[in-house]
Amino acid sequence: MLQNNAVRTLQYDSEIRVAQQPSPSEPRVYDSHISITSQPRPEAPRIPLPVPIPTVTGSRTLIPLSGYDCLADLPSVHIEQTFELNDALTGVSSENRYVVRSPLGDAIFAASESSTEKDRLVWGAGRPFQMHLLDKTHQEALVFRKKLALGSLCCQAKSLEIWIPPGNLLGKVVQSPTFMQPEFFIEDESTRQLVFCVEGPVGSGLCCFCLPKDCYFKIHSGGNMRASIDHKWMASKSQYTTNIYFTDAKLTAKERALILGSAFLLEYLFFQTRF
Repeated sequence: MLQNNAVRTLQYDSEIRVAQQPSPSEPRVYDSHISITSQPRPEAPRIPLPVPIPTVTGSRTLIPLSGYDCLADLPSVHIEQTFELNDALTGVSSENRYVVRSPLGDAIFAASESSTEKDRLVWGAGRPFQMHLLDKTHQEALVFRKKLALGSLCCQAKSLEIWIPPGNLLGKVVQSPTFMQPEFFIEDESTRQLVFCVEGPVGSGLCCFCLPKDCYFKIHSGGNMRASIDHKWMASKSQYTTNIYFTDAKLTAKERALILGSAFLLEYLFFQTRF
């Protein structure tokens, strides 16, 4: 199940508020035989977004078929990490929190990491985790799963899986065994085909890819530039942000969701402070 760990209490800004989910109730145990009188009901449809979604060209009302459909018309998205006082006061970092925003600053998703304190203390940025992305209706739109893989050990392939509720694998991002530059492949689970290649700076290191904080990745397929990812300092926000620019306007919402997953993998591998 994707939601074994409940999403923690989040409050990023006035646009997204994620309340702590109630703990599941204990299953009922029956001592006698029971009869099934009704069939299981199909999954309830997604709740539509409550307000029109601002876009660069105007605004429209969007009723998403999937939680990531709101990415379809956006030329770019920007990932901002929120910092907690607890990180500065203790030796153990807390679970990371992010806000994914549109070019106009509108919050699209609230992202919440789910990991154990032991993994954060021992493995640092190489830790395994689940990242839950919730939209404005407080429904889970995407889930990213990363297994244990230390950034300083090149023999371990780094990968991240992109899931959609209620438990469908959308695709995955897998590291390529290269030595002169960081390289990753984005796979579509339905076709089992490689759809994108993500390339970092050339000559950025033979093993650990010790990249600078200001860094640029290009995403291409078939020799054509489709998107790009950069990590740079934003003076207006006094912090680094990870930015995705969709060069190809014909990218589907699913392809954009896969690219978003690759940006989160790069964030942990190269731009976190430990390992």
